[in-house]
Parts: sequence; structure tokens; C-alpha cells
Amino acid sequence: MEDVKNLIENLEQMIDAHKRMLDLAKDKRTLLVAGDSDGLREVVYRESSCVDEIQKLEQHRKQLVQEIMVNKGHSGQSFSLEELSNLKGSPFVKTILQSIAKQLHGLIQEITHLNESNQQLIQASLSYVQYSMGMLVKKEPAIGYGPNAKNRYSSMLDAKI
Repeated sequence: MEDVKNLIENLEQMIDAHKRMLDLAKDKRTLLVAGDSDGLREVVYRESSCVDEIQKLEQHRKQLVQEIMVNKGHSGQSFSLEELSNLKGSPFVKTILQSIAKQLHGLIQEITHLNESNQQLIQASLSYVQYSMGMLVKKEPAIGYGPNAKNRYSSMLDAKI
């Protein structure tokens, strides 16, 4: 039973970490819209440390689930929360595990949706930057071969504004 308590604590920590990740994704969206590159850099750094924390918690979760399954007489390499909750045991624990799994799934879906939206914002910004750069860079005439051809070197700073 102690293993199950440790697992539930671990899963609650994972929920907290995913909520922080969701908040960071929302902050990132605001910063992308505002064009605040310094703030964005800070959020990406915090997001990176949050991802590291989630990975450590996930490894610990896998280890706890493995120990519980081995103690119940099951063998295998990896087990999911669903497999664990389907084992005969306390219906209360089963309900808690299913509730936590549902919460985690919902948070992950929301984070995924926000990240896809943020990716589209970044793509739009990059397209605008490329368009702007294209407007500033001098257009090269067609390159010809022969005695009248000149050696041309393109440079971003050659454009007249």
C-alpha cells in the first residue's frame, strides 16, 4: 500500500509540473504575440527545466509502477497506469488512479494544442521576416555568360533604402 501512496504522490507532482508547463505555454503565446524576444528566451529556459523535471518524475513513476506490478506477481518490461488500475484491488485506489490519469491526459492535450498554436505563430513571424528581408535585398539581374557578364557578389547591405 505504501508503494501506491508513493505512486499517487508522484502522479500529483506530475500534474503540478504539467500545470506549470501549461502556464509557460500560455506565457509563451503572449510573448510571441508581443514580439518580446528576451521574455521568450526566459520562458524557453524555464520550460526546459520543467521538461527535465517531468522526465525525472516519469522515470520515477515507471519504476514505482514496475515495483507494484512485480509485487503483485506480474512480470514485464513496462506497465501503464491503465494496466495497474485494472488489477484487482481497492476500488478507491482504482478511482484515484483513473482520475489522475484523466487529468494528466487533459493537461497534455491542452499543452499540445497550445504548442501547435505557438508553432503557427512562429511560422507566421518567420514568413514576415523573410518577406521583409526580400524587400530590402537588391534584386539581382539575370546572370549571363559571355564577355559582357560581370562578377556580382550579393550582400544584404548593398540595398539602397
